[in-house]
Amino acid sequence: MTHQLRPEDLTFTERAPFRQTCTRELRASADAIFEQLAAHPENWPRWFAPANDVHFEGSPPYGVGSLRHFRLYRVIRARERIIAWDPGTRFAYCAQEVNTLGVSALVEEWILTPTAKTADSRTTVTWTLAVESKPPVNLLLRASRHHINKLFMESIQRLEALCPRQ
Repeated sequence: MTHQLRPEDLTFTERAPFRQTCTRELRASADAIFEQLAAHPENWPRWFAPANDVHFEGSPPYGVGSLRHFRLYRVIRARERIIAWDPGTRFAYCAQEVNTLGVSALVEEWILTPTAKTADSRTTVTWTLAVESKPPVNLLLRASRHHINKLFMESIQRLEALCPRQ
């Protein structure tokens, strides 16, 4: 069974009842990171352990308005609409449908900020999870803050390894 979520825009990351932001500097260019985040969803299971299948719906080119399917922990399925596709700068999506109960709206945003213009390119990656959910899910999210942060840090390290050195 699929449950429709409320569509949101990027401002939701500032006003959602639950927000978590994680940041880390990577030794990779913003373009290389964006390429892995946005243009190659099939690689997500290689760096984000809970992901089992991530792919776009339809044919390229992909960008704002494209639909992406995401399967997490082999059980949770979501259909997401891309709401920001700014190469080398920002990638964001809003969940439209999920197969679980309890979430009303969900947006994730990735901001890429180059931090060094040397032979060793570096980029600060800032990821924000914004959710509106029913009280039991909200309680679970709040209790999982440490786990979410740890998962981000481990995942982003694997993402860095997939990016070519420049």
